[in-house]
Amino acid sequence: MEILQEGKGELIGWYDPDENRKWVLENKDRDLRDKRTTVREAVEKYVKDSSFIAFGGFGHVRVSMAVIYEIIRQKKRNLIFAGKTAVHDSDLLIASG
Repeated sequence: MEILQEGKGELIGWYDPDENRKWVLENKDRDLRDKRTTVREAVEKYVKDSSFIAFGGFGHVRVSMAVIYEIIRQKKRNLIFAGKTAVHDSDLLIASG
């Protein structure tokens, strides 16, 4: 991810739903294979140091704590995250370094 001091950067997303639909039609993997994985493998494969991550839920409900703990266990660093700031998951990530 390129960090800009000022100016404009590439949007994370599309301008309109039709643009998104076209991209999905042209790029989505339609392979009928088993895509399930473990939390350990998913974090190892998809969460790199300096990644932008977002997590949600409502209060302490439906928060992926297993993923949070795995990110901490694998010592992922310099993460940028979007989420609520008054809940346990953010506190754990911040406290873990």
